[in-house]
Amino acid sequence: MDELSGRQGVSRWLPYVQAYAKAYEQGVRLSGLSGHAALSTGCAGVSDHGVTTRNCALTQNCKRLQGTPDARNGVSCDRLLRVGKSPVVVLCSPHPDDEMLTGALPLRLRHEQGARVVNLAITLGSDSSRQEARWQELHAACAVVGFECRQLSMPVEFDLKAGEDCPDWDIVVEALAVVFSELVPDIVLLPHEEDHHPTHIATHRLVSAALAIFTLGANSVLAVETEFWRPMAAPNLLIGLDVSGVAWLVAALSCHRGEIERNPYHLTQPPRMMDTVRRGAELVEGDGLEGRPGFLFGELYRVSRWRQGGIHSLDLAHGRIGPDQSLEAIIASK
Repeated sequence: MDELSGRQGVSRWLPYVQAYAKAYEQGVRLSGLSGHAALSTGCAGVSDHGVTTRNCALTQNCKRLQGTPDARNGVSCDRLLRVGKSPVVVLCSPHPDDEMLTGALPLRLRHEQGARVVNLAITLGSDSSRQEARWQELHAACAVVGFECRQLSMPVEFDLKAGEDCPDWDIVVEALAVVFSELVPDIVLLPHEEDHHPTHIATHRLVSAALAIFTLGANSVLAVETEFWRPMAAPNLLIGLDVSGVAWLVAALSCHRGEIERNPYHLTQPPRMMDTVRRGAELVEGDGLEGRPGFLFGELYRVSRWRQGGIHSLDLAHGRIGPDQSLEAIIASK
């Protein structure tokens, strides 16, 4: 899938996401809740550069998106990156599709900060007959949003879900630490430690063990924990998206053809992100403001810092970042 095809895919999905925003606005009117009407949902129209919205940093920068990854060891997107200035982001994804299901923050970092975003596939799923197809689907999905793709090398018989009890566990931890040494990430995304699915939980342990090795020296990394199968008890960051941002994620998710034919979960991404904002309003403080944030769609994360081989909690100054607000505060946290 080339850049133009990716944008066209976003354009096709935009009306679908808009329908949820319009339904919410109608519900506000029916309920007589005028104070909740002015949400940052965005979207004025669609142009040949993708989606054009009012005051949306993400979509104003979509036309800068370059590069389609095409190899298992990743491909640099040199035309987009501002060398030495843009953050390097690594998504440690338990399965192909997790990169989009929880991808609000890396999507915005890619489009707004010119970040190099590398999706590192920890597994290609448990069905060996589908793994090659899922790898191709993953490439197509990442091409939509401009992420690179890599696959973590591991022994053929490695059982990730066995965790530390697996004989090859230390070998794979070292292999992941080597990947971190090659990429030198500023930000690493991983599932939170109680994300219910065994592969997600094992991925958390694997990535944490590798970060402990990578940060033993002078390296410092922001670890951003994600949620999907089970909500986090104590997130500290709520990232907002407008309708165009959600459309980018849904368009990318739709590339995982084999999975959505089995279960069309991409269709519930918009309402899931709406419910996430509902929870985030109660869990994440925002500059002394109470109640619902001024945006409709969002994703929750927990941000910590790894340094000197250990993890350290962070008290973020800005826990809620809307679609029209800068991500600089997160990058500066490092």
